[in-house]
Amino acid sequence: MFSVLNACRFSSVVLEFSEEIQPAVPAATVILLRHTTNGFEVLLLRRSDALKHMPGMWVFPGGKVEPDDGGIDEMGRACAAGCRELEEEAGISIAPSVMTPFSHWLTPTVVTRRFATWFFLVQVKETVTVQVDGREIVDFQWWQPADAVAAHHRGDLPMSPPTLVSLHDVERLAQFPSPEELVQRREPPLFFPRVVREADQMVFLYPGDAAYDSGDLGREGNLHRTIGAAGIFSYVPMADTP
Repeated sequence: MFSVLNACRFSSVVLEFSEEIQPAVPAATVILLRHTTNGFEVLLLRRSDALKHMPGMWVFPGGKVEPDDGGIDEMGRACAAGCRELEEEAGISIAPSVMTPFSHWLTPTVVTRRFATWFFLVQVKETVTVQVDGREIVDFQWWQPADAVAAHHRGDLPMSPPTLVSLHDVERLAQFPSPEELVQRREPPLFFPRVVREADQMVFLYPGDAAYDSGDLGREGNLHRTIGAAGIFSYVPMADTP
């Protein structure tokens, strides 16, 4: 069975749990990818320590879909929201047409603050200028995905599981000359975590994990999960994930 807590803190990550299933708010996240002489880099933004939600975390640009965001369907509105958030948080203007759906994340049902977030991949020029708003976003940095993951594991780069998992996925795709073309050929994976508490760890199980339906972490089979303790998360991808 899944173990549910009233609240669980991982450094600056706070998960508040609820006995009632809350509706998921539509949201969008933009993964900016640029090619440099050192390889592909992604843009991460640092949230202000004064924010109530994920203070001090390093994130991709993004936020919830607002009523004024245009679009004829869920994907269109998410694209519009992603473009707006990218401009508000990083001062970068792009067109919705250049956004490639990358993945879809649905917050676990046991969590109070829930989102249904489309992640989009966008490749930009190396010379793109970043200008943070100085209020919600206070800093930025371009990272090679593997370096960002390593910095998180050292405790130097606080982030949430969706950011960490996305960095792993981008790292694999960036090994190819045109990662966006590869993304366009696949169905964007759905990440709908199931949360299990084990001692001082929280385990986020994803579809495809042998324990996903039962919550039995000792069950043999495929692993597809993120394990977190003391603010550090480690991702175990599916063995057959490209």
